[in-house]
Amino acid sequence: MIIEENEFDKQIDDLLNKEKTARLANNLVETLKVTKQIANLCFVTKQYSKFNELIVSLSKKRGQPKKAQIELVQMAMIELKTLPINQKLEMIDAIMKVCEKKIYLEVEYARCVLMLTQYKEDDNQIADAAKILQEVQVETYGSMDKREKLEFILYQMKIMIKKLDYVRLFIISKKIEPKNIEDDNIADLKIIYYSFLVIYYRHENNYQETAHAYSKILETLHKNRQLEATKVDFNFKIDYNTVLENYAIFTILSQYSEEKQKQLQSIVTTYKYGLEALPNLQQLIQAFLGTELISTEPQTHNIQAAEIFDESIENNQQRYKDFRRQLIHHNLRIFQIYYDSVYLNRITELIGISTEELEEEICIMMDQKLLKCKIDRIKGIVDYQLKKNENDVLQEWGDNVNKVLNLIDLTSNLIKREEELFL
Repeated sequence: MIIEENEFDKQIDDLLNKEKTARLANNLVETLKVTKQIANLCFVTKQYSKFNELIVSLSKKRGQPKKAQIELVQMAMIELKTLPINQKLEMIDAIMKVCEKKIYLEVEYARCVLMLTQYKEDDNQIADAAKILQEVQVETYGSMDKREKLEFILYQMKIMIKKLDYVRLFIISKKIEPKNIEDDNIADLKIIYYSFLVIYYRHENNYQETAHAYSKILETLHKNRQLEATKVDFNFKIDYNTVLENYAIFTILSQYSEEKQKQLQSIVTTYKYGLEALPNLQQLIQAFLGTELISTEPQTHNIQAAEIFDESIENNQQRYKDFRRQLIHHNLRIFQIYYDSVYLNRITELIGISTEELEEEICIMMDQKLLKCKIDRIKGIVDYQLKKNENDVLQEWGDNVNKVLNLIDLTSNLIKREEELFL
């Protein structure tokens, strides 16, 4: 349908007069009808610049019904899909002006922001994209669907990773409550969320939290292996064996604690069949759970091919050094189990490190309260039998008394049960 410009202007003026009459008369039905006619006329004649002007001006008219504004914006959102990029950007800008600071149009505003940001991202204008995105607080939008809201927040996280703004990435990640993504219908989004957290914690060299994020991904894949097809940016691999391997190694890299040992034991029992495809990793986990000395040379454990040591991933050399450190720390804890005191040169001989490095690692472990000992440099001895103060002696005595009383109580209950059964 082709309409000459003069004819188009005349029809628009007539419709605007009708719109004004209906609006001032509070005739909602007629107002909606006329505003739709205005939009349709602009779309049919492809007068998109005129439409952009009209949608902004109509939204500012006194007494303009919310319903009319919503209808105009929704019609514009549909028409957007058919437009070339330049006209699309102009219309997006007009829609955003109409929607800004209006609760009843917050979803459409967020969608326009997302489209604009995607264009900026494709054009490699990451800083501009981040600036636009960070002003939108979709977590407060009650009318937005849960999945769409999560996708928007995940996109914000993605842009912050591209911008290398890890501080803001962490802040945005807190918008998502972990309990809110424990839903099988959004399991793919859960994987993407924890993948982005892995990237953040890996950058921060926080091994414990990285392992936790990997455990959540693995837990989801364990329930549904089809989710391995989930696409994550930044060449992040969602492969069952790779995720299992990374989870286990990051757990090993984390500082020693009872929780760490429980996690390693949980990996052995829960993912027993998965570990069968990774025999070297299985042996390494068993070594850390055992009470025997192990080699402090990382290459002897044959896990250099693991993804976390890949050169394409940042801080890979630091992780390699920390892996060796954990091997040394494991051996020093074993010495504490079997020796009251031991010569430094004997330790260096057994685990294959220099005396200087040994002293440094012992000091680190003592500072982290992972080891209780003292070094006699003159005699060259590590003494694990430290003199206890009065409080420690009293505490130990109290603990021993409690153990004895518990054993007596248990024995009495067993005797009583036997008497009830057989007498």
